[in-house]
Formats: sequence, structure tokens, C-alpha cells
Amino acid sequence: MTIVSKSNGLMRALRELLPTSALVLIHERNWHSLTFSGVQVCISAKVCDDDASKMSDMLPEHQFDLKGQLVADIAVIQTGFSPSQNQFIIDALLLDD
Repeated sequence: MTIVSKSNGLMRALRELLPTSALVLIHERNWHSLTFSGVQVCISAKVCDDDASKMSDMLPEHQFDLKGQLVADIAVIQTGFSPSQNQFIIDALLLDD
């Protein structure tokens, strides 16, 4: 049986935005309110300096075009820096469209 991740579209979109980054899905869990359903996603992103500035400046304002989903919220919630690499944790809420 193949398990389909609801975060595949977001991961593809992030790879297009940050092509030199190493992205890893940390976790994905279903999310529901009285009127909406979707998924909470946590992603680790190891990025070079150029992508680090791009990510922090544009990611929260970027308009994602995901089939069947709406990015309700996306934010960089944790950062780590070393001389050769920057690591970010991205937290996102994707709602079913």
C-alpha cells in the first residue's frame, strides 16, 4: 500500500523556490476545526546563504499555488546557523480546498 502525503505539493513548491536547499519532512498530522480540515506540516530546510535571505524575506508572503490546498499559514519557527550552512524549521498549515 502506498501512503500519499498531503504535503507533497508544498514540498515541490518549496524545492522550486529554494532549489539548492535540502528539505526533509519532519512530521505531518491531520488538522480539523469546525469548518475546515487539512494538515499541519513541519519541514527542516538546510539552505545556503543566498536561499536563507530569500526564505526569511519572502516565504511568509509567498502565494503558493497548490492543487486542492490553500496555505493558510507558513512561518520559519526556528533557525540554526553554522559557517557553512543555515538550518530552518518551517511550520505550515495547509487547508483542503
